[in-house]
Amino acid sequence: MKLSRNYIQTFIFILLYLFAVYFWTQPLQARKLPYGEYDAMSHFEVGDYMAYNDKSFMKLPPYIDLRYGTDNKFKQHTLWYPPPFHASLGIMEVIGGDRLISIFLLNTIMATFIIISVYFVVNSLFGFLPAILSALLLVFSPRDFMPFLWGQWPERFAYAFIPIILYCFYKYFVGYSKENSKPLYLHLASLFLGINMLIHPLVFFHSVIGLAVLYISLAIKQKKIVFNWKHVIVSAVIFLALFLLFPYQTFNIFPQFTRGNGGENSNFNLARLFQWSLNPQDYIGSVPAVYFSFREMHGLWTLPFLLLGILFLALRREERDIFMLAWLVSLYLVLHRDIAGKASFLHRSLSASAHIFAPLAAIGAVYLASFVKLPSNFNKYLKYGIAAVFVVLAFSMNMAYASKILNKDTYNDFFATLNNEEYQAAQWALGNVPISANITVLGIPHQEPYQSATSKKIRWFAAVSQHVTRFYHLREDKEQLLKSKEWYIMLDYTMLGPLNDRQTFDEMQQFEKTKLVSHALVYDNKGIRVYKP
Repeated sequence: MKLSRNYIQTFIFILLYLFAVYFWTQPLQARKLPYGEYDAMSHFEVGDYMAYNDKSFMKLPPYIDLRYGTDNKFKQHTLWYPPPFHASLGIMEVIGGDRLISIFLLNTIMATFIIISVYFVVNSLFGFLPAILSALLLVFSPRDFMPFLWGQWPERFAYAFIPIILYCFYKYFVGYSKENSKPLYLHLASLFLGINMLIHPLVFFHSVIGLAVLYISLAIKQKKIVFNWKHVIVSAVIFLALFLLFPYQTFNIFPQFTRGNGGENSNFNLARLFQWSLNPQDYIGSVPAVYFSFREMHGLWTLPFLLLGILFLALRREERDIFMLAWLVSLYLVLHRDIAGKASFLHRSLSASAHIFAPLAAIGAVYLASFVKLPSNFNKYLKYGIAAVFVVLAFSMNMAYASKILNKDTYNDFFATLNNEEYQAAQWALGNVPISANITVLGIPHQEPYQSATSKKIRWFAAVSQHVTRFYHLREDKEQLLKSKEWYIMLDYTMLGPLNDRQTFDEMQQFEKTKLVSHALVYDNKGIRVYKP
């Protein structure tokens, strides 16, 4: 039986996507332990709490409220994001039957969904070869998997909707006529825009700018204004129905939009108009400098293909070309909103660059052969030859660099990540420590230079145990805490051996003998001991 070309192409893409999921889950494959920065902890906490309570929630539990109680400026001490994203994590945890693998695997699938959406849109407009080359570059895109590793989970998923939203609107616009106009694609664009809002408001803002630029660009290209009251009203109702589902969260967009820049520099600089990226000096201590480098994030070898792709589209200017150029221009505007005084989370918007750069570079590579006048058969061979070189460079350079950042040792930090013994203790605390009680910890280094790292370990312990967890020695009420019925005392000896810290070991032994005589030892396993008041 002869397989159709569509089946073969789909099979190739499925193999590539499965490889992407494998590549992005390497830290989880090596260690069945939670990992990521503070944002990852927060999203894990919310989804995990929903799973354990078998329902969504509005009011934050104490161990989440301690850090995120004021993040919702519209209604403090409530969820700061609409619940659907985290509810999906919770549902997956229940279905999968595992706290970590279920949540982290589903999150990886959602974070890599941008590969699917870009492939679908580019394949629909330009064919399989540019689409599969675009997807290949996105598999190894550090500006996608670095924020994913840091914990910006909803944002990563939300970006996958931008090309879909723009594509739906594009299909509506180019197919519109007063005699025979079908609103389905406009309604789909509105539906996906509403979903985009429920996932992440920053990316919703990207989508709105993209729609505006695309509308203007297509209107100029086709010399017509597309507007139908019935279509617009129905689409508005669809969007508003989604927007009003969770008003405490969606209305948070208004105080967030009107707030200051969060310390980010928004002074007007004329040179910014001619720069795509941002100044890494403005983000020292929060974002690594390589994140702002085209060479490191995309590979300099992609630049000629990228410029050729832009040139080819600008010269040809078909409707599908206008679609890509409008997408590029809209991202430029979003990345320069600091000129208008809106610099908050500007660096996060930079992560969307690969989503348009990858297809532009792929288009430049595939259509490079068309610039050379050769017999049709030779042009075909040249096109596939250039594509083969593109694939080799992607694997030999982009994958090689990506593997230095994302591998099985990523987030295998002794100070910042829970070890197996600590994770087991946190699991025990979840099932045995009363929900009203808190946990204070000795043995995990709390002094500088360790505290910036070990505070993440403490937060992960709180996330897994679902209890407020604090350093004992950083409390000002230590004596009152020892007398309180609301505080369990945990002594963690697991880090002292590798650190060769005999002094702290002796001090903790003495602490047990003198300070915990009225407490009951309720957990003693593999170097961790927990006392009940």
